[in-house]
Amino acid sequence: MILVCYHLPVILTKSSSDGSWSACWSESLIAKTEAHTITQTYETHWVGTVSTNPPITTDEDKDAVRAVLASMNCTPIFLNQEVEEAHYLGMCKQVLWPCFHNVDLLDLSASGWGQRESMEVVISKGAGDEVDVGNTESDWDQSKLDGWWSAYRAVNSIFADIMSMMLRPNDMIWIHDYHLTLLPKMIHDAEIEETGKRTVEMIYFLHIPFPTSQVFRELEHGEAILEGMLHADVVGFHAFDHARHFLNASK
Repeated sequence: MILVCYHLPVILTKSSSDGSWSACWSESLIAKTEAHTITQTYETHWVGTVSTNPPITTDEDKDAVRAVLASMNCTPIFLNQEVEEAHYLGMCKQVLWPCFHNVDLLDLSASGWGQRESMEVVISKGAGDEVDVGNTESDWDQSKLDGWWSAYRAVNSIFADIMSMMLRPNDMIWIHDYHLTLLPKMIHDAEIEETGKRTVEMIYFLHIPFPTSQVFRELEHGEAILEGMLHADVVGFHAFDHARHFLNASK
């Protein structure tokens, strides 16, 4: 079983003395633990990006991180910083996150959703001070959507290319969360093109709510997102309402 997530559930540390890298599992729901029932049943492997501050940029560091994580059955993915920001901070956080939490376009564009300046103003004022943030305009700019969507597709495609090189017949793939909604279809299409048939099984699990169909229909690329998710054999949600919204949107 290959567990695919945008952020690998690991913590990376670089030694200040000799520059060597070390890693350990984080407290993520999909991190490997001693009581991990999946690893008792399947041979498991993890695929995803890694988060470090500052970001890893040199080939030497990338090779060192790959070697460290290989011992943990993890394959790290390194993304171009500009593409990563457009995918994660743009499409994921500015578009998909609010939409999937039932924030519609009117709220997104006019109510100050995600406006950090407003939050900072409120926090900086003392108790009892009145702060009028009702007229604060959102910094969300729909003209950026095409670039964000291109980056979103590009990141999903990078994951699909790496997965295609790893996959063996009858492997099971467990894809996690809204960062990778297009991945099931991309893996499916790559397999069909390569072998003429589907040989792997796919699970897709969404870790955030799925919006009502009325809100989801406003999403610019909603149809492509649904197509991507529907190419998985099983689609999972945290709550029945989320599954019901997904079925309504699909219909």
